[in-house]
Amino acid sequence: MALRSLPTQLPTRGNLHQPHPHHHMKGSLSWCHTLTPLPLLSPSANSLGKVCTQQMVVKCSAGGGTSGTVQAVNMSPGTPVRPTSILVVGATGTLGRQIVRRALDEGYDVRCLVRPRPAPADFLRDWGATVVNADLSKPETIPATLVGVHTVIDCATGRPEEPIKKVDWEGKVALIQCAKAMGIQKYVFYSIHNCDKHPEVPLMEIKYCTEQFLQDSGLPHVIIRLCGFMQGLIGQYAVPILEEKSVWGTDALTRIAYMDTQDIARLTFVALRNEKINGRTLTFSGPRAWTTQEVKMQMLPWSLCLS
Repeated sequence: MALRSLPTQLPTRGNLHQPHPHHHMKGSLSWCHTLTPLPLLSPSANSLGKVCTQQMVVKCSAGGGTSGTVQAVNMSPGTPVRPTSILVVGATGTLGRQIVRRALDEGYDVRCLVRPRPAPADFLRDWGATVVNADLSKPETIPATLVGVHTVIDCATGRPEEPIKKVDWEGKVALIQCAKAMGIQKYVFYSIHNCDKHPEVPLMEIKYCTEQFLQDSGLPHVIIRLCGFMQGLIGQYAVPILEEKSVWGTDALTRIAYMDTQDIARLTFVALRNEKINGRTLTFSGPRAWTTQEVKMQMLPWSLCLS
């Protein structure tokens, strides 16, 4: 999908409307944001016992399109926060469920933010997590899920049938703003490897913009760039081969260092325990990078044995 076909409110790292270290980068769209000059919460605050008197406003615009504005919420005093309390956003996804499983195994108090759905995420409750319903596309549903939370781990992404900006930009902006307003102590954001080098790819462009917004928000954070999920190869290659269906790919020599989501989860918590990497951008990758053709050749012998 070409960048120009995206909705007019899609942000890019192009012409920022305020001084910014990346201002020299040009893009076909633009985004601006106004951050409060003063912190929403005292830097020494370790609870929700502060009242937010400042607000952040984000406005996205492109070529005269209407701008969307999301206001941070003003929070009243709340309860103390345990360092072991985490909120996993996107907890039912390929990565999110592994984050939940690992966190529970390591003794964390896990709360899972999931959208209201006909089929409840009972497996998360069975594991021992608390499930709360909210929708990133409805910012008013977010604040209550953050009460009493120390760390947010953001694994969420939009559904294929949704506009790409709905969750991956507007929803993430709302989540980051609420996290800032409520004094979340750490925010983990999963991005894409080399997203800053491919502004022509809509999702990568949005990921890079979200990285920049998170960095500018002042939230303590860790950004983790991922290459690809090993689990994704099952549906993309293994199942079609076993069912004797077409496998779609490319002859390009582009290589992807796929990684098991269980390993991603394990390394995420290693990173969380290391205060020296606060504010850093990390890249997680597998031990070897594969082309599409190499993956298909690896799958073929197994499909012949099982057919």
